[in-house]
Amino acid sequence: MRWIPNWLAKRYSLLYLNREDEAFDFEEAKRIFNLEDKRVVSAILSQLRNRGFLVSWRDPVDPRRKFFKLIPPESLVIAFGIQNSTKDKTLFAKLRAASEHLDYVVGGAYASFQYHHYSTPGKIDIHVEKKDLEKWVALLTDKQTAISLDAIPTEKTGRRNVHIHSNLTSEIRKESTVINGIRYLTPESLVIEGLKSEDRLSLTDAIAILITKGNDLNYEKTLRLAERAGATRKLGCLLEIINYEAEREIFPKRQIEEIETRTNTSYPISFPERIETKPFAEEEKEHYREIGKKWNMKIHLNKAFISKIVTDLAR
Repeated sequence: MRWIPNWLAKRYSLLYLNREDEAFDFEEAKRIFNLEDKRVVSAILSQLRNRGFLVSWRDPVDPRRKFFKLIPPESLVIAFGIQNSTKDKTLFAKLRAASEHLDYVVGGAYASFQYHHYSTPGKIDIHVEKKDLEKWVALLTDKQTAISLDAIPTEKTGRRNVHIHSNLTSEIRKESTVINGIRYLTPESLVIEGLKSEDRLSLTDAIAILITKGNDLNYEKTLRLAERAGATRKLGCLLEIINYEAEREIFPKRQIEEIETRTNTSYPISFPERIETKPFAEEEKEHYREIGKKWNMKIHLNKAFISKIVTDLAR
């Protein structure tokens, strides 16, 4: 974030006096500023947004209409204080500095990359407490960073793309660890998240973590998380597929057999479940048919998709 000059502070104070934490639109801002020139109003709102003093989003019903909401003064002061507690103003320096004052966990592709170093992540997912959401917006806003908030997508892309999720719970924090001063989800939890979401990127991360971390993973913890998520069958099946593609026993047979004993395979399922939404899905192939029969699953994973990751990391 960047602090604002006096002329912009006057506009911020007028908005806060009239709207506080309530949303407003462009016409309301014009009225509060007592300005008719739309270009001037637009410039003021853009400056406030770019400096981390305001958030904006499009009306989902009418995308031509935009709404705005101020970041409250207390959140701005806390964010500015955290930022100024470190000489380095990079995103990751801010995350390290924030660790002493705000709870958060980095998840998704960027957290996965810390473990497998395979595919470069396109965005950074940060889980924060809902009460701290506005502080994080102010802290992380800069010229090079595009920020998405929960279900509100960013209106632009940046050199860095950050998605802030206001869903941090004690359970998520419990499944995290600190690496170089930044708190990330554990590799075990990221594997299970990939199996649950089933999208191409998350499954890529799950497979890459399984292969690269191997014996370093806490096997019992991974299995326990899979049981809690109802994903033990997917886990066992995926381990067998990786072994098949690697043409060697990356994962011990005894581990896979234990997963099988702790899994209910009495009813058929598909993997992925919603194949029409999976860009990498294809019709079941003969090479996975026997594995599918064992787990009572109809497998729709693209062989080329699996084979490339295994070839890159395990062969």
